[in-house]
Amino acid sequence: MNDRPYSLTLSTRREFIRRLSLGPALLAGAAHAAGKTKPARRVRFGLIADIHPDVMPDGIERVRAFVAAMQRAKVDFILQLGDFCWPAPRNRPFLDAWNQFPGPRFHVLGNHDMDGGFAREQTVAFYGMPDKHYVFSAGPVRGLVLDGNEPGGKAAGYKRFVGADQLAWLERELAATDRPVLVFIHQPFDADHEGCLENSAAVRAVLERAEQRRRGSVVAVFGGHLHLDYARAVNGIRYIQINSASYWWLNNPAARRETYPPEVHKAYPYLTHVAAYRNPVWALVTLDFERAELVIKGRRTRWVGPDPWARGEQAPWPREQLRPAVSSRRLKLNA
Repeated sequence: MNDRPYSLTLSTRREFIRRLSLGPALLAGAAHAAGKTKPARRVRFGLIADIHPDVMPDGIERVRAFVAAMQRAKVDFILQLGDFCWPAPRNRPFLDAWNQFPGPRFHVLGNHDMDGGFAREQTVAFYGMPDKHYVFSAGPVRGLVLDGNEPGGKAAGYKRFVGADQLAWLERELAATDRPVLVFIHQPFDADHEGCLENSAAVRAVLERAEQRRRGSVVAVFGGHLHLDYARAVNGIRYIQINSASYWWLNNPAARRETYPPEVHKAYPYLTHVAAYRNPVWALVTLDFERAELVIKGRRTRWVGPDPWARGEQAPWPREQLRPAVSSRRLKLNA
């Protein structure tokens, strides 16, 4: 695979971004004036989650492979679903590799993106995000990026919470939008177990009210964090879990072992704690309103060394969800 990304001239890149950000109304006006084409009813994008270059020795190679694949696929934008990298100087080359994609690039804050004592504001500035939660336009849809790391909740350790102000913002955005929305967040909220947001039900309720007001308002919710591969619907809302690009974290200490050369483990001490994926996995997503379908082209790979069960891992998840893969799916859109 040729991982060398190509580059666009500054003027070409500006034009690319300008066209992507045009709303349907503006596109419709231009089409009417020309008497030829219709507004874009299709958007294609790449998703990757939980790369963890601070754990993995080949994190930069994984992000380079993703960026190169998305350039070849000519996607409209790329987005990472959190646990991307610490905002430390040593991770600047990793971020630079991500920024080689010539089109729009979006970030979601993960819980580990503030490890090492960093504040969310520092990570936002390092990535170049517009804010901790925000909205963006992509042709026929709007993207709503949520921050699941807000203060609140009762659990100790990493925060898994969306506060009242952000919930009110989400309600307003859903009520005001002129396009269907895609929701992106690190911590999922399709269930109420300890891997999800503590106030998952409250966030689901906001989306469900929007869907009741106007069917088809919420196309899908994409999350990371769990390092699992599944999709499910809850009260008419579709939730898609994007697997880690890199590994499964071994919860049973007895399952941990060295699977890389000793010098690699010395440089990356947490590497013994994971069952690594041999190659990165990600999702290439095509949303086509003409065909009324959401198509996900995923990737599969193999474990580095024995699989988690052969190591003695104890996990409540079935093998069809805990595996080194992002599944390919073809899903019909709500009417």
